[in-house]
Amino acid sequence: MGYIDAFNRQGIRLSVRHGSILWFDPSELVSGDLLSLAKTHKDELIAEITAAAEAAATDSPEITPAYRFLWVATNLESFEEYDPRFGYEIGRDPVYRMLDAQYYAWLRHRMENVRKSYEVGGLDAESFSILREQFNAIHNWAVAHIGEESLRRAVRTTNPKRYVPPSDETVDAYHRTWDEARTANQARHFAHRASRSARLRQLLSTQGYAGIKSPVLDDLIVFVQDDGVTIPTKWSAKVRFTLDELSLMVGSSVEAVKQIYDIKHAFGGKVVPNDGPTIGTTRRPVTDRPGLAVQQSMF
Repeated sequence: MGYIDAFNRQGIRLSVRHGSILWFDPSELVSGDLLSLAKTHKDELIAEITAAAEAAATDSPEITPAYRFLWVATNLESFEEYDPRFGYEIGRDPVYRMLDAQYYAWLRHRMENVRKSYEVGGLDAESFSILREQFNAIHNWAVAHIGEESLRRAVRTTNPKRYVPPSDETVDAYHRTWDEARTANQARHFAHRASRSARLRQLLSTQGYAGIKSPVLDDLIVFVQDDGVTIPTKWSAKVRFTLDELSLMVGSSVEAVKQIYDIKHAFGGKVVPNDGPTIGTTRRPVTDRPGLAVQQSMF
């Protein structure tokens, strides 16, 4: 699949949302190298995903490639699945590896050795027949889903003595890359949040307001130091939160934040503590932490 293969090998499912947003699942497995690849080749990735999607799905809000994978063990046991999130290597006794052209070439070389062993009497006919049947199924899948030309090229160029087959050691090493990617992703996430937080504080201290595009609410939200701050006319219809309101919402669930946003968007009002005074207001508790008070006449 081209660039998508790099993500498949790391157990990451790719999709395109709303026509132009690359979506990674699970996102915590996206290493710095993969993130750089996605930024540099975003258009190519979107084109690959769209081209590999089911025809009926191209009008959907989320477009996902029509994934087909075969995981194969060195004893030629195999199974087919449709989700790269299984990972490139899985299992133990045996270890399965996602079939690609190079792994196919190594397995083909092994099968040639099995055939030679059978011909000189080193393997009985029944065992050889079982192995041949298993490999033929793998071969037919590879031709259909990887392509004959890619397989021929891999057979010519892959050195079976240097190829590292799946084993307990390789699956352990592979899962360590998952742990390292998660750790690095978490560090980037915290650094990004710290940078955004510093920028927000700077804007609020210098001009009293800041507009933040919220991926949770899919809208621009305006934060203000207090209710006395004047914001630009272009944002006058946007939902705004004071720093006091924001502090009350810390720790709220995504669903609670969306509910607060919807109520403020429709009726205005302020987020207040659940145990605070409510004279002249009607309370709409949203979580155990904040409540939303709005004027009675608005209902």
